[in-house]
Amino acid sequence: MKKSMLVLCTLFMCAAVTAQTEKVKLGVKAGLNISNLTFDENAVNSSSRTGFAAGLMAEIPLAKNFAIQPELLYSQQGMKFSYSDPDVTNSDYKSTVKLNYLNIPVMLKYYVAKGFSLQAGPQIGILLKANNEYQDNFLGYENRETLNLSDYSTGIDTAVNFGLGYQFQNKFYADARYTISYSNVFKDAISSGNYVINSDMKNRVFQVTLGYFFN
Repeated sequence: MKKSMLVLCTLFMCAAVTAQTEKVKLGVKAGLNISNLTFDENAVNSSSRTGFAAGLMAEIPLAKNFAIQPELLYSQQGMKFSYSDPDVTNSDYKSTVKLNYLNIPVMLKYYVAKGFSLQAGPQIGILLKANNEYQDNFLGYENRETLNLSDYSTGIDTAVNFGLGYQFQNKFYADARYTISYSNVFKDAISSGNYVINSDMKNRVFQVTLGYFFN
């Protein structure tokens, strides 16, 4: 955590110094998340959760073909789970873990051709909301409930992003990136009907966004 914050602070300081002599572009972006959580549970079927991402961005030139792009993004992440007991008739469990973050990525951009950039950089995520919306059915008796997972979460997500970007007409912008988290989402395993939640889970997110630079 301390190392990640140090990297972010260093990048922002470099950007602030450079911004005094170079033109800084400000913009907005929005797009789609396809997210998952890593876990080891062979008996559980899992699938990705589709969510929304939107926020602010700035591009600050550093040197020829290089720029830094800090962002502030609201991001919907999480995963879906399902389980069915083959030994019990009419017995199944479905769950959607919803994790909403305020993410602060800082992307280093290298322009390999006009408008086209390769990107990589660290990210800090602040957890805003964490819920598990689940439905279980045992012998035909159905139960629906939403469990607040905030007390079980670490609250901070540290990650690294890799991606591609394209800017056209000097205003419009598109990118695609993949986020690999290296911190655990939850600090404790959760029982009582929510056995799929454990302390090893990490975020994995594929994101596609469109943006617009104002200047």
